[in-house]
Amino acid sequence: LQPMVSIANGQADNPAGGRPSYFPLFFMTTDPVFKIPGAYTWNVTYEREVGFDTLVSVAYVGRVGLHMERERNLNALPVGTLQKPENKGININVLRPYKGFAIIALGENASRSEYNGLQIEVNRRFTRGLSYGLSYTYSKSMDNCSGRRCRIINPWDDRIMWGPSDFDTRHIAVINFIYQLPLLRGRNDILQKTLGGWQITGVAQFQTGAPFTVVTSDDFAGIGAVGEAQPWEMLGDPKLPRGERKFSQGAGDQNFWFRTRLPDGSPMFTPPAAGTFSKTQTRNLLNHPGFQNWNVAIFKDFGITETHKLQFRAEFFNFPNHPNWGGADTNPRSGTFGKVTSKSGNRNIQLALRYNF
Repeated sequence: LQPMVSIANGQADNPAGGRPSYFPLFFMTTDPVFKIPGAYTWNVTYEREVGFDTLVSVAYVGRVGLHMERERNLNALPVGTLQKPENKGININVLRPYKGFAIIALGENASRSEYNGLQIEVNRRFTRGLSYGLSYTYSKSMDNCSGRRCRIINPWDDRIMWGPSDFDTRHIAVINFIYQLPLLRGRNDILQKTLGGWQITGVAQFQTGAPFTVVTSDDFAGIGAVGEAQPWEMLGDPKLPRGERKFSQGAGDQNFWFRTRLPDGSPMFTPPAAGTFSKTQTRNLLNHPGFQNWNVAIFKDFGITETHKLQFRAEFFNFPNHPNWGGADTNPRSGTFGKVTSKSGNRNIQLALRYNF
C-alpha cells in the first residue's frame, strides 16, 4: 500500500504548510497475483523488384499483448448504490466496502491488446538523380485499456472497455522523394557551379484521427466513481458521410463532425438510466479529424575548395498552408457538441546557409 496525504491551501515555497486532510485516505496498491506481461508477434512479408530500380514490399503484421498493466477501483460501491432512497445524502465514503478509504486504485496486469496491420512499401534507390518512397499502413489496434494509468469504468466487468486503442490510427501514408534537377547536368563550368546542382526533397504524411468516447464525469452508475468518466447511451449511428463533415464557426451554425440528433430531432446521446452503465456505447467508437503535413526543401552545395563547401537551404513546412482541424467537442452538454471549431497549421519558411569544412 502507498498512502497519500492531501494538503489544502499550501504554498509553493512551503507546500506542507497547509492543513492536511487525512480522511478519507487515498491508497494505491498492487494485485498480489501480478502476472508477467507478454506478447506474441507474427508477420509475413513479400518483396519484389518491379523495375525502374523500385522495390515493392507487402507485409502482414499481427501482435497480441497479454497481462498488460491497468488500474481498477478496489473500493467502488455496488452498481446503483447511490441511487437507493435510503442512501440519499449520505457521505459516499461511509458506504464503501473498506471504510476510511476513498478509492483504492489497484494496479493489475489484466489488460489485453490485439494488433493487425497491412503494410505496403514502394522504394526506389537513388539513381539517375531520383529516389522516392511510399509507405502505407492499414491497421487496427484493439485493447481494453491503453496505458498503466487507465482505470476501467466498471470495476466488475471490463467488457465495455474493449474497443479501439486510444492511439489507434487506422490509416497512415507517408511519401518522400529526392530529386536532383537536371539543369546543366553533366557540365563542369562556372555556369553549372552557380545555377546547376539543385536538389528538391519532400515528405508528406497523412493519417486518420484518434478515437474517442462520448463521456462525462457524472457517476450515473452510482458506484462512487472518482476520475472515471462514464459513457452516455448512443441511440443511433452518429457517423456522418465524409462529404457532410464540416468545420464549424461556433454554436450558431449547423456544421457538424458527427451527428448529435436522430432524424426525428431527439438527442443521439442520452444519459444512462440511474444506477446503470451505458449498454449502447462501448469505448472509442468515433474518431477525431485526421492530420496531414507537407514539407519541401530545396538546397544546393557551392564548392569553395576541395574541403570547404557552402550549402544554401530553403525549407517550407506545411508549404500548401493546409489547415489541420482540431478535435471534435465530445461534451454532450456543450453548445458546440459534435463540432470542430479549431484548426492549426500555418506555413513556415526557413532559409539557412551552412559552411562545411
